[in-house]
Amino acid sequence: MAEKVLVTGAAGLVGGNLVRRLVEQGFEVGAFLIPGSNTAALDGLSVHRLSGDVLDPQSLDQATKGADYVFHLAALVTMWKYDAERIRDVNVTGTINVINACMKNNIKRLMHVSTVDAIGFSTPKGQGLMGNPSTEDVPYQNDRFNIPYMRTKWEAQEIVRTAVRNKKIDAVILNPAYMLGPYDVRPSSGRMIIEVARSKVVPYTTGGNNFVHVFDVADAMITALKKGRAGELYILGNENLFYKQMFEKIASVTGKKPAFVKVPQPLAIAAGYLGDLYGILKGKEPKISSGEASMGFVQHFFSPQKARKELSLRSTPVEVAIEDAYRWFVDNGYLEKSRGSPN
Repeated sequence: MAEKVLVTGAAGLVGGNLVRRLVEQGFEVGAFLIPGSNTAALDGLSVHRLSGDVLDPQSLDQATKGADYVFHLAALVTMWKYDAERIRDVNVTGTINVINACMKNNIKRLMHVSTVDAIGFSTPKGQGLMGNPSTEDVPYQNDRFNIPYMRTKWEAQEIVRTAVRNKKIDAVILNPAYMLGPYDVRPSSGRMIIEVARSKVVPYTTGGNNFVHVFDVADAMITALKKGRAGELYILGNENLFYKQMFEKIASVTGKKPAFVKVPQPLAIAAGYLGDLYGILKGKEPKISSGEASMGFVQHFFSPQKARKELSLRSTPVEVAIEDAYRWFVDNGYLEKSRGSPN
Protein backbone atom coordinates (compact mmCIF):
# COMPACT_ATOMS: atom_id res chain seq x y z
CA MET A 1 0.00 0.00 0.00
CA ALA A 2 1.40 3.38 -1.02
CA GLU A 3 2.53 5.75 1.72
CA LYS A 4 0.55 9.00 1.85
CA VAL A 5 2.26 12.39 1.76
CA LEU A 6 0.79 15.87 2.18
CA VAL A 7 2.68 18.79 0.58
CA THR A 8 1.86 22.36 1.59
CA GLY A 9 2.89 25.00 -0.91
CA ALA A 10 2.61 22.40 -3.65
CA ALA A 11 2.10 24.86 -6.51
CA GLY A 12 5.50 26.60 -6.35
CA LEU A 13 8.83 25.82 -7.98
CA VAL A 14 9.94 23.44 -5.23
CA GLY A 15 6.46 22.08 -4.57
CA GLY A 16 5.71 21.25 -8.18
CA ASN A 17 9.01 19.44 -8.68
CA LEU A 18 8.78 17.66 -5.31
CA VAL A 19 5.25 16.43 -6.03
CA ARG A 20 6.37 15.09 -9.41
CA ARG A 21 9.26 13.16 -7.82
CA LEU A 22 7.00 11.79 -5.09
CA VAL A 23 4.46 10.55 -7.63
CA GLU A 24 7.23 8.95 -9.69
CA GLN A 25 8.43 7.10 -6.59
CA GLY A 26 5.00 5.67 -5.85
CA PHE A 27 3.76 7.91 -3.05
CA GLU A 28 0.12 8.91 -2.82
CA VAL A 29 0.27 12.70 -2.75
CA GLY A 30 -2.10 15.31 -1.40
CA ALA A 31 -1.35 18.82 -2.72
CA PHE A 32 -2.45 21.44 -0.17
CA LEU A 33 -3.33 24.56 -2.15
CA ILE A 34 -4.62 28.03 -1.38
CA PRO A 35 -7.84 28.62 -3.35
CA GLY A 36 -7.07 30.39 -6.60
CA SER A 37 -3.48 29.14 -6.82
CA ASN A 38 -1.89 28.78 -10.25
CA THR A 39 -1.52 24.98 -10.33
CA ALA A 40 0.10 24.64 -13.76
CA ALA A 41 3.13 22.99 -12.11
CA LEU A 42 0.85 20.08 -11.15
CA ASP A 43 -0.86 19.63 -14.53
CA GLY A 44 -1.03 16.03 -15.66
CA LEU A 45 -0.20 14.59 -12.25
CA SER A 46 -2.36 12.12 -10.38
CA VAL A 47 -2.60 13.91 -7.04
CA HIS A 48 -5.33 14.81 -4.58
CA ARG A 49 -5.86 18.57 -4.70
CA LEU A 50 -6.86 19.81 -1.27
CA SER A 51 -8.06 23.37 -0.80
CA GLY A 52 -6.95 25.14 2.36
CA ASP A 53 -4.61 27.59 4.05
CA VAL A 54 -1.90 27.13 6.67
CA LEU A 55 -3.63 29.95 8.58
CA ASP A 56 -6.80 27.84 8.76
CA PRO A 57 -6.19 25.07 11.34
CA GLN A 58 -9.38 23.24 10.43
CA SER A 59 -8.37 22.84 6.79
CA LEU A 60 -4.93 21.60 7.89
CA ASP A 61 -6.51 19.12 10.29
CA GLN A 62 -8.67 17.68 7.52
CA ALA A 63 -5.79 17.55 5.03
CA THR A 64 -3.37 15.74 7.37
CA LYS A 65 -5.82 13.03 8.40
CA GLY A 66 -4.63 9.69 7.10
CA ALA A 67 -1.27 11.05 5.88
CA ASP A 68 1.99 9.35 6.82
CA TYR A 69 4.29 12.32 6.15
CA VAL A 70 4.02 16.07 5.66
CA PHE A 71 6.31 18.30 3.61
CA HIS A 72 5.75 21.87 4.78
CA LEU A 73 6.82 24.22 1.99
CA ALA A 74 4.17 26.94 2.21
CA ALA A 75 5.77 30.29 3.01
CA LEU A 76 5.71 33.93 2.05
CA VAL A 77 9.04 34.50 0.28
CA THR A 78 9.89 38.16 -0.12
CA MET A 79 12.66 40.67 0.54
CA TRP A 80 9.96 43.35 1.09
CA LYS A 81 10.25 44.61 4.67
CA TYR A 82 6.99 46.56 4.75
CA ASP A 83 4.73 43.52 4.93
CA ALA A 84 6.17 42.11 8.15
CA GLU A 85 2.87 41.23 9.82
CA ARG A 86 1.63 39.11 6.93
CA ILE A 87 5.06 37.48 6.53
CA ARG A 88 5.05 36.51 10.23
CA ASP A 89 1.50 35.16 10.02
CA VAL A 90 2.28 32.83 7.14
CA ASN A 91 5.80 31.78 8.06
CA VAL A 92 5.53 31.50 11.84
CA THR A 93 1.86 31.04 12.73
CA GLY A 94 1.39 28.84 9.68
CA THR A 95 4.22 26.58 10.82
CA ILE A 96 2.76 26.34 14.34
CA ASN A 97 -0.55 25.28 12.79
CA VAL A 98 1.19 22.62 10.71
CA ILE A 99 2.98 21.25 13.79
CA ASN A 100 -0.30 21.09 15.72
CA ALA A 101 -2.01 19.25 12.87
CA CYS A 102 0.89 16.78 12.67
CA MET A 103 0.68 16.13 16.40
CA LYS A 104 -3.08 15.70 16.34
CA ASN A 105 -3.05 13.26 13.43
CA ASN A 106 0.06 11.27 14.41
CA ILE A 107 2.16 12.16 11.38
CA LYS A 108 5.24 9.95 11.27
CA ARG A 109 7.61 12.72 10.19
CA LEU A 110 7.39 16.39 9.29
CA MET A 111 9.78 17.66 6.64
CA HIS A 112 10.06 21.37 7.37
CA VAL A 113 11.42 23.33 4.42
CA SER A 114 13.27 26.37 5.72
CA THR A 115 15.95 28.34 3.82
CA VAL A 116 19.68 29.03 3.95
CA ASP A 117 18.64 32.54 5.02
CA ALA A 118 17.86 31.00 8.44
CA ILE A 119 21.59 30.26 8.83
CA GLY A 120 24.21 32.96 9.42
CA PHE A 121 26.08 34.29 6.38
CA SER A 122 28.50 37.15 5.71
CA THR A 123 28.97 37.24 9.46
CA PRO A 124 31.27 39.61 11.36
CA LYS A 125 33.61 36.62 11.78
CA GLY A 126 33.77 36.09 8.01
CA GLN A 127 31.52 33.03 7.79
CA GLY A 128 29.50 32.70 4.60
CA LEU A 129 32.14 34.27 2.38
CA MET A 130 33.61 32.64 -0.72
CA GLY A 131 36.64 31.29 1.09
CA ASN A 132 34.67 30.25 4.17
CA PRO A 133 31.13 29.12 3.26
CA SER A 134 28.64 28.74 6.09
CA THR A 135 27.68 25.32 7.41
CA GLU A 136 24.62 24.30 9.40
CA ASP A 137 26.53 25.12 12.60
CA VAL A 138 26.74 28.86 11.90
CA PRO A 139 24.07 30.49 14.11
CA TYR A 140 21.48 32.87 12.71
CA GLN A 141 22.67 36.49 12.98
CA ASN A 142 20.99 38.10 9.99
CA ASP A 143 18.71 40.67 11.64
CA ARG A 144 21.16 43.38 10.57
CA PHE A 145 19.74 43.02 7.05
CA ASN A 146 16.29 44.08 8.34
CA ILE A 147 14.44 41.55 6.18
CA PRO A 148 11.46 39.99 8.01
CA TYR A 149 11.49 36.92 5.76
CA MET A 150 14.85 35.81 7.18
CA ARG A 151 13.80 36.40 10.78
CA THR A 152 10.47 34.61 10.43
CA LYS A 153 11.95 31.60 8.66
CA TRP A 154 14.53 31.27 11.44
CA GLU A 155 11.83 31.57 14.11
CA ALA A 156 9.71 28.90 12.39
CA GLN A 157 12.73 26.64 12.07
CA GLU A 158 13.51 26.99 15.77
CA ILE A 159 9.90 26.25 16.71
CA VAL A 160 10.17 22.98 14.80
CA ARG A 161 13.48 22.10 16.46
CA THR A 162 12.03 22.83 19.90
CA ALA A 163 9.08 20.54 19.18
CA VAL A 164 11.55 17.79 18.24
CA ARG A 165 13.60 18.31 21.39
CA ASN A 166 10.42 18.14 23.46
CA LYS A 167 9.50 14.91 21.67
CA LYS A 168 6.25 16.33 20.34
CA ILE A 169 7.04 15.50 16.72
CA ASP A 170 9.67 13.84 14.54
CA ALA A 171 10.94 16.40 12.06
CA VAL A 172 13.85 17.23 9.77
CA ILE A 173 14.72 20.77 8.67
CA LEU A 174 15.80 21.36 5.07
CA ASN A 175 17.55 24.59 4.06
CA PRO A 176 17.53 25.06 0.27
CA ALA A 177 19.72 27.64 -1.46
CA TYR A 178 18.85 29.52 -4.70
CA MET A 179 17.00 26.93 -6.81
CA LEU A 180 16.67 26.82 -10.58
CA GLY A 181 14.78 24.43 -12.82
CA PRO A 182 11.53 23.79 -14.71
CA TYR A 183 7.94 24.35 -13.54
CA ASP A 184 8.75 27.84 -12.26
CA VAL A 185 5.24 29.03 -13.02
CA ARG A 186 5.26 32.41 -11.27
CA PRO A 187 8.26 32.71 -12.14
CA SER A 188 10.31 33.07 -8.96
CA SER A 189 14.05 32.41 -9.02
CA GLY A 190 13.90 31.83 -12.77
CA ARG A 191 13.19 35.52 -13.24
CA MET A 192 16.98 35.91 -13.28
CA ILE A 193 17.20 33.71 -16.38
CA ILE A 194 14.35 35.50 -18.13
CA GLU A 195 15.85 38.94 -17.53
CA VAL A 196 19.30 37.96 -18.81
CA ALA A 197 17.80 36.22 -21.84
CA ARG A 198 15.80 39.34 -22.73
CA SER A 199 18.43 42.00 -22.06
CA LYS A 200 21.17 43.54 -24.19
CA VAL A 201 22.71 45.11 -21.11
CA VAL A 202 22.90 43.17 -17.82
CA PRO A 203 23.66 45.18 -14.67
CA TYR A 204 25.33 43.21 -11.90
CA THR A 205 26.19 43.72 -8.27
CA THR A 206 29.25 42.41 -6.47
CA GLY A 207 27.56 39.88 -4.19
CA GLY A 208 26.92 36.21 -4.81
CA ASN A 209 24.78 33.23 -3.95
CA ASN A 210 24.68 29.45 -3.79
CA PHE A 211 22.83 27.94 -6.77
CA VAL A 212 21.34 24.45 -7.05
CA HIS A 213 19.15 22.43 -9.42
CA VAL A 214 15.65 22.06 -8.01
CA PHE A 215 15.69 18.36 -9.05
CA ASP A 216 18.59 17.75 -6.65
CA VAL A 217 16.75 19.57 -3.86
CA ALA A 218 13.54 17.58 -4.38
CA ASP A 219 15.34 14.24 -4.41
CA ALA A 220 17.31 15.05 -1.26
CA MET A 221 14.09 16.04 0.48
CA ILE A 222 12.60 12.65 -0.29
CA THR A 223 15.75 10.88 0.87
CA ALA A 224 15.51 12.80 4.14
CA LEU A 225 12.17 11.13 4.85
CA LYS A 226 14.01 8.03 5.94
CA LYS A 227 17.67 9.05 6.27
CA GLY A 228 17.52 12.54 7.74
CA ARG A 229 18.30 12.88 11.43
CA ALA A 230 15.53 14.33 13.58
CA GLY A 231 16.02 17.98 14.47
CA GLU A 232 18.97 18.41 12.13
CA LEU A 233 19.45 21.16 9.54
CA TYR A 234 20.54 20.24 6.00
CA ILE A 235 21.81 22.82 3.53
CA LEU A 236 20.58 21.83 0.06
CA GLY A 237 22.86 23.74 -2.28
CA ASN A 238 25.63 23.32 -4.81
CA GLU A 239 27.78 25.98 -6.48
CA ASN A 240 28.84 29.27 -4.87
CA LEU A 241 29.00 31.92 -7.59
CA PHE A 242 29.28 35.68 -7.74
CA TYR A 243 26.35 37.19 -9.62
CA LYS A 244 28.46 38.21 -12.61
CA GLN A 245 29.66 34.60 -12.92
CA MET A 246 26.08 33.40 -12.80
CA PHE A 247 24.89 35.90 -15.39
CA GLU A 248 27.73 34.85 -17.70
CA LYS A 249 26.66 31.22 -17.38
CA ILE A 250 23.05 32.14 -18.19
CA ALA A 251 24.16 34.16 -21.23
CA SER A 252 26.26 31.24 -22.46
CA VAL A 253 23.47 28.69 -22.07
CA THR A 254 20.82 30.91 -23.66
CA GLY A 255 23.04 31.99 -26.55
CA LYS A 256 23.00 35.65 -25.56
CA LYS A 257 25.90 38.10 -25.61
CA PRO A 258 24.81 41.03 -23.45
CA ALA A 259 27.06 43.76 -22.12
CA PHE A 260 27.73 43.39 -18.39
CA VAL A 261 27.71 46.62 -16.38
CA LYS A 262 28.81 46.82 -12.75
CA VAL A 263 26.31 48.76 -10.63
CA PRO A 264 27.74 51.16 -8.02
CA GLN A 265 26.42 50.26 -4.59
CA PRO A 266 25.14 53.78 -3.73
CA LEU A 267 23.13 53.86 -6.97
CA ALA A 268 21.59 50.44 -6.29
CA ILE A 269 20.68 51.32 -2.72
CA ALA A 270 19.12 54.60 -3.86
CA ALA A 271 17.06 52.72 -6.44
CA GLY A 272 16.00 50.29 -3.72
CA TYR A 273 14.70 53.07 -1.49
CA LEU A 274 12.85 54.62 -4.42
CA GLY A 275 11.32 51.18 -4.95
CA ASP A 276 10.28 51.13 -1.29
CA LEU A 277 8.56 54.50 -1.72
CA TYR A 278 6.78 53.32 -4.86
CA GLY A 279 5.66 50.14 -3.07
CA ILE A 280 4.34 52.05 -0.07
CA LEU A 281 2.39 54.44 -2.29
CA LYS A 282 0.99 51.63 -4.45
CA GLY A 283 0.43 49.22 -1.57
CA LYS A 284 2.33 46.35 -3.18
CA GLU A 285 5.84 44.94 -3.34
CA PRO A 286 8.01 46.78 -5.91
CA LYS A 287 10.21 45.08 -8.48
CA ILE A 288 13.26 46.21 -6.51
CA SER A 289 13.31 47.15 -2.82
CA SER A 290 16.00 48.36 -0.45
CA GLY A 291 16.28 44.86 1.02
CA GLU A 292 16.79 43.25 -2.36
CA ALA A 293 19.23 45.97 -3.43
CA SER A 294 21.37 45.63 -0.31
CA MET A 295 21.45 41.83 -0.59
CA GLY A 296 22.90 42.17 -4.08
CA PHE A 297 26.21 43.21 -2.53
CA VAL A 298 26.38 40.45 0.09
CA GLN A 299 28.28 37.18 -0.21
CA HIS A 300 25.71 34.48 0.50
CA PHE A 301 27.78 31.31 0.33
CA PHE A 302 27.17 27.90 1.90
CA SER A 303 28.59 24.39 2.11
CA PRO A 304 26.25 21.47 1.23
CA GLN A 305 28.73 18.79 2.36
CA LYS A 306 26.53 17.48 5.19
CA ALA A 307 23.58 16.87 2.85
CA ARG A 308 25.86 15.30 0.24
CA LYS A 309 27.13 12.87 2.85
CA GLU A 310 23.89 12.07 4.69
CA LEU A 311 21.17 12.63 2.07
CA SER A 312 23.07 11.73 -1.11
CA LEU A 313 22.50 15.26 -2.41
CA ARG A 314 23.63 15.38 -6.04
CA SER A 315 25.76 18.17 -7.53
CA THR A 316 24.22 18.71 -10.94
CA PRO A 317 26.15 21.50 -12.73
CA VAL A 318 24.46 24.88 -12.59
CA GLU A 319 24.58 25.05 -16.39
CA VAL A 320 22.21 22.08 -16.51
CA ALA A 321 19.81 23.76 -14.10
CA ILE A 322 19.87 26.90 -16.24
CA GLU A 323 19.29 24.89 -19.42
CA ASP A 324 16.39 22.92 -17.92
CA ALA A 325 14.73 26.11 -16.67
CA TYR A 326 15.36 27.97 -19.92
CA ARG A 327 13.89 25.20 -22.07
CA TRP A 328 10.79 25.09 -19.86
CA PHE A 329 10.35 28.86 -20.16
CA VAL A 330 10.67 28.63 -23.95
CA ASP A 331 8.32 25.65 -24.22
CA ASN A 332 5.70 27.41 -22.09
CA GLY A 333 5.78 30.77 -23.83
CA TYR A 334 7.74 32.83 -21.30
CA LEU A 335 10.62 33.33 -23.75
CA GLU A 336 11.40 33.00 -27.42
CA LYS A 337 14.23 30.61 -28.16
CA SER A 338 17.53 32.40 -28.79
CA ARG A 339 19.70 31.58 -31.78
CA GLY A 340 22.60 29.44 -30.60
CA SER A 341 20.85 28.27 -27.42
CA PRO A 342 20.23 24.58 -26.54
CA ASN A 343 17.99 22.60 -28.90
